[in-house]
Amino acid sequence: MRSKILLVDDHVILIDGLTSLLQSKPDVEVAAVTSSANFALAYLTKEPFDLLITDYSMPDMDGLTLVQRAKALRPLLKIIVLTMHDETPIIRSVMAAGVDAYVLKKYARQELFHAIDAVVSGRQYWSQEVTKALLHAHNIDTGNIAVDLTDRELEVLRLIVQEQTSKQIADQLFISDRTVETHRKNLLRKTGSNNTIGLIKYAYQHKLL
Repeated sequence: MRSKILLVDDHVILIDGLTSLLQSKPDVEVAAVTSSANFALAYLTKEPFDLLITDYSMPDMDGLTLVQRAKALRPLLKIIVLTMHDETPIIRSVMAAGVDAYVLKKYARQELFHAIDAVVSGRQYWSQEVTKALLHAHNIDTGNIAVDLTDRELEVLRLIVQEQTSKQIADQLFISDRTVETHRKNLLRKTGSNNTIGLIKYAYQHKLL
């Protein structure tokens, strides 16, 4: 079944370009487009969508408010913020509001499909520059001692940071998907991370890349 997308951006040229780009992805359908956050909420009130892809800056409402109101209307809705903003306070605010991915517009062509595949599969996705901005803002002390990870766990961690799926990691390392998931769980436990973004932060913090 194809995922139904609601696309929101106040730049018509960008909307047209994104719609054209997404039409080449067979497992998604751009079911509605709008340049208004209020219209987007009206769409969500009337019918269900699987995925909302929205800009942050719009004339009638900022992206944070849209994300909060959209989640209130449709708690299971997946949300990708696609924006030019790389400011840490904005990133943090929408992350706290429950977005599933944050992609910078300058990397949209390279990263948007990866972000869609990730969130549809129940994972999160952040542009690499977004992750670096968060790490910088946290003023991480790179002198901290890393926990003892096995060579195989380090291999898996580096591939996770490269945004490889469990299947891709399994194929590359010639191991089973289940083994990859076991390594992933061990990494989360050993590093004290709650999710993939935590593993990425840990990898950068301890210079494991």
